[in-house]
Amino acid sequence: MPSNSIVYRSPFLRPRLATGLLWLLCLLPIAAQAAPLASFDARYHLAVDGWPDATVHHRVYREGDHWRSDMRAQVAIAEGQETARFTENGDGLRALGYSSGYRLLGIGKSYRLDNRQLQRHPDRQTALVDLSRSVQQQRCVSGCEIRYLDHKGDIETLVVTPLPTAAIDVDGRTVNALRVRLVEPGKDDRHMEVAFHPDLPGLLLGMDYTKRGERVSRLSLTSLTTTDN
Repeated sequence: MPSNSIVYRSPFLRPRLATGLLWLLCLLPIAAQAAPLASFDARYHLAVDGWPDATVHHRVYREGDHWRSDMRAQVAIAEGQETARFTENGDGLRALGYSSGYRLLGIGKSYRLDNRQLQRHPDRQTALVDLSRSVQQQRCVSGCEIRYLDHKGDIETLVVTPLPTAAIDVDGRTVNALRVRLVEPGKDDRHMEVAFHPDLPGLLLGMDYTKRGERVSRLSLTSLTTTDN
């Protein structure tokens, strides 16, 4: 049964650093088409108020008959990682499996979601790739809801609002980044603004998290390598 992650209606950082690392480890013309899935290896700089800066590593690549998305983040006192397997299912993606874990001051925990748990809603790694494809297809004008399972298997909801594109330099080449604002229902005092690559599904070009009018974290792309699928 395909995952039903986005509901069209006429979108990761938690207070705790470890949970935030796990998230990083979180649409109109009919003619518009999503770009095909492609492999990439990206690294980011993550700045969070009150914490040491972190390096985030994100890979999307083909593995046999399915795709995999791996995200890892690390600072001096904490590290987190998560990985997901998924396949293409028409215009959407089908989540196959998910695992994650974190360590904070030497104490850690791991989580896992299987195919049965992911039948109705995808994990957040699969949801991230699926959301970027939906933005490419311009399937939402305003107020779309995306639903996914967090690392514990609880349903999370974000409201997605498209923003104007922005020119961003990527490896010496200017691209028109596709941007959206993500808001958790009932928490209008905070939001994320996410920039996606227009041609590489799942590739974040940047992300700002704002709370009560102040930016509290920023994710910036520092290097990108594309590879053959």
